[in-house]
Amino acid sequence: MHINTILAQNNGNGNGNGNGGNNGNGNGNAGGNNGNGNGNGNAGGNNGNGNGNGNAGGNNGNGNGNGNAGGNNGNGNGNGNGGGNNGNGNGNNKPNKPPADAAAITNYAMLSALPKTGQERAFCQARGKCNYKTLTCPAECPQRKPKKNKKQKGCFINCSSKCEVTCKWRRPKCNGYGSLCYDPRFVGGDGVMFYFHGSKGSDFAILSDKNLHINAHLIGTRPQGRTRDFTWVQALSIMFDTHTLVIAANKVPLWKDNVDALIVKWDGESVDIPTDGEAEWSVNAGERGVVVERTDDVNTVRVRVSGLVEIDIRITPIGEEENRIHNYRLPADDAFAHLETQFRFFNLSDSVEGILGKTYRPGYVSPVKRGVAMPMMGGEDKYQTPSLYSPSCKVCRFNRPSAVIAVA
Repeated sequence: MHINTILAQNNGNGNGNGNGGNNGNGNGNAGGNNGNGNGNGNAGGNNGNGNGNGNAGGNNGNGNGNGNAGGNNGNGNGNGNGGGNNGNGNGNNKPNKPPADAAAITNYAMLSALPKTGQERAFCQARGKCNYKTLTCPAECPQRKPKKNKKQKGCFINCSSKCEVTCKWRRPKCNGYGSLCYDPRFVGGDGVMFYFHGSKGSDFAILSDKNLHINAHLIGTRPQGRTRDFTWVQALSIMFDTHTLVIAANKVPLWKDNVDALIVKWDGESVDIPTDGEAEWSVNAGERGVVVERTDDVNTVRVRVSGLVEIDIRITPIGEEENRIHNYRLPADDAFAHLETQFRFFNLSDSVEGILGKTYRPGYVSPVKRGVAMPMMGGEDKYQTPSLYSPSCKVCRFNRPSAVIAVA
């Protein structure tokens, strides 16, 4: 709301778009001044002219005029301004916000691999300096999806403005941007590390935006004499459109590295992720593709929901040495298998919420105390949700469409 108000107080512009080499200009001033703008020049020879008054302090701001390609004219009104100002109209003269550069990263078509070395190649289709270029994976990491992730890095093809191929581990980096590991420790989108202390058995909104919501379920223990729980993330619930994808760690009494503790559910139904071939499960969910891909033999996956999020996840226990050092005093019949995660988000809004989500806001300044061993982020009351599957909290922004698939 604060961001929108600031923008509203500085708007008040006639809208005129000039396409095909022509220009449209408009000025708007606060404090009762009027800004009128005329924009000419649209493919097909049509003109779009806009006049707009956008003024703070009770004035009205209306703007008309859209020029569209193909000889058509569109008219619309529009600027709503903060501070009690009125502005009506709908005219969509402005194009949709272009997708973030992140969307261009994977905009490529795979070509045949080099016959002698097996190095994979990609033909970039993203606009910009990488358009129509062929990128070849390095000899050190010839494949995008190596099956033995612990022993070999994968080839990361980037067809955005970087236009490069690099070798990367395909597992979460707990010190990297967007990470969530340990007794929950975050590294925000701003690069600032902080801890968040929930309580065992509770659920919290990690991110909540207009088209994506992610909850985390905490497990934990409270040894005698402590005033708070030790907690770890046992499950994630990724909600978008009418769908819910859950990635969780199974409770195991004794940890074995070669035994899979991964649980995956899609809209309430259990899903088995193959261990051979492409070692992935995928589904088309309306306009979005969903992929859960193994990045190691067991307990490590990469989750992708196209256009929204990519998550690297590893399931790991609390080991004996870690238990001793931190004095967790864990029971002998529970390995406390939990998730280590790293998120990469696409196309977030400027008003995104959530414990991690808000750190991706433009101009966000972290309130946590710097220079201490465990900088704490508060807000348990704001971000707690009724369950792993609920997108409701005091500040949550996500709303399900009318048709919601039940989950269990």
